This record gives sequence, structure tokens and C-alpha cells, in this order.
Amino acid sequence: MTPTGPDDRPTDGLSTDGLPTEDHPTDDHRAGFVGLVGRPNAGKSTLLNQVLGQKLSIVSDKPQTTRNRIVGIHTVPGMQAVLVDTPGIHAARSRLNKAMVQVATSAIQDVDAVCWVIDLVPATRAARAGRPPLSPAEQDVARMIAEAEVPHLSVALNKADLVGKPWILPVMAAVQELLPQAVIVPISALRGEGVPELVDTWRDQLPAGPPMYPADQFTEAPERFIVAELIREKIFHLTQQEIPYATAVEIELFEEEDGGDRSRVHIMARIYVERDSQKGIVIGKGGAMLKRIGTLARKEIQRLLGARVFLELHVSVRKHWTSSARALKELGYE
Repeated sequence: MTPTGPDDRPTDGLSTDGLPTEDHPTDDHRAGFVGLVGRPNAGKSTLLNQVLGQKLSIVSDKPQTTRNRIVGIHTVPGMQAVLVDTPGIHAARSRLNKAMVQVATSAIQDVDAVCWVIDLVPATRAARAGRPPLSPAEQDVARMIAEAEVPHLSVALNKADLVGKPWILPVMAAVQELLPQAVIVPISALRGEGVPELVDTWRDQLPAGPPMYPADQFTEAPERFIVAELIREKIFHLTQQEIPYATAVEIELFEEEDGGDRSRVHIMARIYVERDSQKGIVIGKGGAMLKRIGTLARKEIQRLLGARVFLELHVSVRKHWTSSARALKELGYE
């Protein structure tokens, strides 16, 4: 999975898979960027993984899991949709959270189409109780989208499989009132229901043009970044309270052994926390927690890389890193 950029596209007519190229685009081929935006835990990362057919964005039941702009590339005959998964839009207080929200709001300005993902469970619960289906926070997202004057907008009403269908209608009406131009599609990002119909709306919305990336490339993220995210995901799954939000992962060594044939990869990662007490929790009694994190992460990393992985994890205290401009920049958040 060697990432390449849009400037690496072929320009000699047709690529080897028959897709149009920059010199010879076809009128019916669509290509462009789709920004996935919404509140925390709406299901943006699950949707990205579902469309790609493989795991790229980490997921958990805790809000604010995604911290960075993550790009997934979905290529099918006639279309290449470059999906930009973003952190959830929320009331940010810490410097880290403000940086996350800035990533999301910037994405709205930089894409050809926006897909607003809404969690139907709280929305339909509010409708059943006679309250406005869209919370004030969701209405803030709608205003942000309206003010950005995005050229094309789809709205994915997620978790439709968990709610009564009649209660989806008032949610649709509330969205349509705020954003009349929106194409609304109820989906289940986890089960894939409605997702093909949502992708079809992107095909209609994206501009005509050749693909920007090779057909077999599914992300522009480096392997080191994805590996760090997989480790961080296991911390989210296995720890509670403030621990997940106080941790960051940095890959210090990524070395292919045995002549570079990928039969074995040696990875050394450092987990940062803000306090000594947090370090003790991440390590666990006798190193048990750190071992569980490493075991689960190593299994997924091996599937990603297609090689045996030797994973070393170390834990260090970096006080107040979530509010430090220098630390956030060094860790890739600013």
C-alpha cells in the first residue's frame, strides 16, 4: 500500500485498468472530493470503512475518536470519490479539540461535495417526545454548511436500522427545512443498508474528470499513520474515562526486515499520556494492559501490512501535551 499523490496519475491515454486519464477524460467519468462531516459518534468513520470495503478509519463507541483528516479513495467504473473523514464537530475547549474542529470546518471549504452524517437515534427520540428532531448542536452544523455555500450536499441519516421508519420522516423534514438543496438518504453505515444509494448521489454531484489516484490505491495516508491509529483505537476500546483522550501514539521505528520482502516488520511505538497515574493505567498490573493493547493491535497491523509484525510499545508522560502548541505540532495535530 504505497501511497501516491494526485500528481502521480498516468497521462498517456488510458491507465492499465481502462479508466480515463487526464489527457483523455470521458464525459461520463466523475472524480472529486466528498467531505464527511457531522457530530461526534454520528458514524462517519464507519461509513468510510463501509464504502471502501476495508478498515481505514478507527472506530469506537466513544466520541471524538477521529482526530485527523483521513482520506479514503473509492474507485469504481465511472467514478472516483475521494472521501475525507473528519473529526466530529463539537464545542471545543482544549487546544487539541479546537484543532480537531478546525480540521472538520476546513474540509467543508475544500471539497466538491459535502455529506452530512446524522445519528438518527437521538433525532427520532426527540421527535417521538415532541421536540425538534435536530438538536441545537446539529442545527449549528446545518448553519455551518449553509454559510459555507457548499456546491453539493447529501445528508446520510445513519442507524436507520435501529429506529422506527415513520419517525425518520420528521427528521427528513427538519433537514429539508434548514437545507432545501440536500439529497437525503437513510442508511445503516454498519450494515451497508442504503450506502449504495448514497454513493450514487455522490456520482451525480461530483464533477466530470479523470481519476486522481491509481485504481488500486485506497488511501493517501502513510502506513505509519494507520499503524499509530490502530494502536490508539485499542487504547480507546480497552481503557475508560479520560485515558483515551489523554493518549497519543507516535511511531518511532518502522523497519522492514529480511531484505525488505515484508516477511517481517519491526515497529516501535511510543504512547504518550499526560500524567503518571495515566501511565500506570495504560501499562496495567504487571504490564497486562499494555500487553492486551499490543496483542490486539498487532493482529490488525499484520492484516494491514500482509507481514509478520514485531511490535514494541513504550509509555511516556508528556505533561499537558493536549494544550501544548509544540506537542500538537510534533504529533501531527496542528
